[in-house]
Amino acid sequence: MRYLTHIYLLVLIFTVSFFVTENLGAESSTNTNQQIEDKDSNQKKNNLSTNTNEVRDLNLVLPNSLKFAAFVDTYYSHNGNHPNSKERQYTTQAVRNDEFNINLGFVDAKWQEEKIRGRLAFQFGTSVNTNYAGEISRDVSSNQNSVKHIQEAYVGLKLTKNTWLDAGIYFGHIGHESWISSDNWNYTRAMALDYVPYYSSGVRITTKFTEKFQFQFHVMNGWQNITDQNKDKSLGTQFKYFLFPNFTITANQFVGNEAPDFERKQTRLYNNTILEWKALDWLSFALSGDVGAQKTKESLSYEPWWKEINPRLPIYISRESKVFNQWYHGTFWVSFRYEDLFRLSFRLERFYDPKQVLVQTYTRNGFLTNGYTVTFDLLQWSPGLLRFEAIQRESMDSVFETDQNKRTRVERLFVVAATVRI
Repeated sequence: MRYLTHIYLLVLIFTVSFFVTENLGAESSTNTNQQIEDKDSNQKKNNLSTNTNEVRDLNLVLPNSLKFAAFVDTYYSHNGNHPNSKERQYTTQAVRNDEFNINLGFVDAKWQEEKIRGRLAFQFGTSVNTNYAGEISRDVSSNQNSVKHIQEAYVGLKLTKNTWLDAGIYFGHIGHESWISSDNWNYTRAMALDYVPYYSSGVRITTKFTEKFQFQFHVMNGWQNITDQNKDKSLGTQFKYFLFPNFTITANQFVGNEAPDFERKQTRLYNNTILEWKALDWLSFALSGDVGAQKTKESLSYEPWWKEINPRLPIYISRESKVFNQWYHGTFWVSFRYEDLFRLSFRLERFYDPKQVLVQTYTRNGFLTNGYTVTFDLLQWSPGLLRFEAIQRESMDSVFETDQNKRTRVERLFVVAATVRI
């Protein structure tokens, strides 16, 4: 009986010890887990505090007015003439035939403060390569490859309440249509505007005399060139008058020498006048008239008495010319917009360059061409845009390429394009 009592006490002691150990272990585990959770929570709070500080520090570095953006313009162009060449002539937009490609893409940073502003944008695309083809390529420090990917790079300083001074590379001031296709009623640009500067390099002063009258003055390297080819600078002006809230008159001018230093000066004069009228919320009109003149390279004068003195001397003597060759453009736009669903736009144009100052065709009548363009835009994917465009151009001479290396007077083009700007 005594042994049974001892056994019973041992079992009872073991059982009590087991339960006490289990409870202590569970409590210890609970305390340990609680400590881990508290540690993780503190770590998260520290990380959140660190991230908040980093964002706050970043905001201190970057001004609130600094905005970033991007733009992509893709297209497919079908040429009804089926030319052997993949590249269209007499244009810079949708220049590749029967091919998917990028017309223009860019990324930019733009800032606007009370007394300073600026924009830096880098670009690529087929229109870029075409527009910068005239840049000098032989110089080392500044050449075509080093400048063509700069769309804009300028800094502006506020001089007075309504006057800004900008210096660097910026968009050209002539014409109704922008290089950025989504800003225009038609996808491609008018012929006249393909032959005026897309960009300029220099300084400009922009001022607002009244709420209705604005003015710009430009000092530039030349007619669409960053790397200058001569020692002369070109001048440009813009007068913009808001006759009514929905009617604007703009007059753009340019004057400058467009000859390299090793040739006689060839002064170019150009005037572009634009009338814009927003007749209704859904109906807009625009009219543009351009006239240009450029001094001829040289003149040959007949001097027969030279032959009597020395028969070896030439009869015709090259002298500085006083003759100016002229060219003319006229363009009309109309655009119908139905809410934010679609837009239908038409463009009629005439380009006349008989002396082939801007457009060299090597034909009898030069570039005497009419253009007809219709564009249908689907707007419901804003900021994206889907565009369909048909173009027909008719020239007096056979200047448009066809298959088998032949030429024809008519060019028909169909373009599908998609753009997005964010």
